[in-house]
Amino acid sequence: MAKDEETEGKDAEKGGKGKLIIIAVPLVLLIAGVACFFLLRPKDESGPEALPEPTPGAVVTLDPITINLAGAHFLKLGLALQPTATATEVDGSKALDLAISQFSGATVDELSTAKGREQAKRELVARVKLAYLPEGTDLAAAVGEPNEEAKSTKSSGKRETPQATSTSEEEETISGEEALKLTSKLTVQPDVYDVYLTEFVMQ
Repeated sequence: MAKDEETEGKDAEKGGKGKLIIIAVPLVLLIAGVACFFLLRPKDESGPEALPEPTPGAVVTLDPITINLAGAHFLKLGLALQPTATATEVDGSKALDLAISQFSGATVDELSTAKGREQAKRELVARVKLAYLPEGTDLAAAVGEPNEEAKSTKSSGKRETPQATSTSEEEETISGEEALKLTSKLTVQPDVYDVYLTEFVMQ
């Protein structure tokens, strides 16, 4: 009798372990599958696809210009453009016009601090990149969605990129803040890789 009870106890114990294994294996597989789903899925499926890092081309130095600041002061500014290696000839006049628009009327106090200069430069670079999208690029398409800033730059049959000039107050321009937002959404590589300030003297 004792042996029978012992045998039954061992069988029951084996049966219990077998049931635990049957339950545990699918549970482990389920947990592993959920973990793989969350770890391997794209981080942001709704956002624009990141642009590949372009190959920089040769730096083009532009002639310095003088820009009127507030309070009868002026700024002597030198710029250099670095196109991408695949860009065709880059016209520097647009960048100079944008620099005039960016710095005209600014105060010496705004531009005398490193933070102020850096912010102004970041905004200028963003505006230049939008202005130097490849020929025929629609700005709304380049940022992946229609937007008011892009719509405001439309002109019939011409490039739909923002171009700021110092001579036309009627021309609609994109602010530095708006340009920074738009460049973060670009899905088309601009022809200009970077902009450098070669001279920055205020008097």
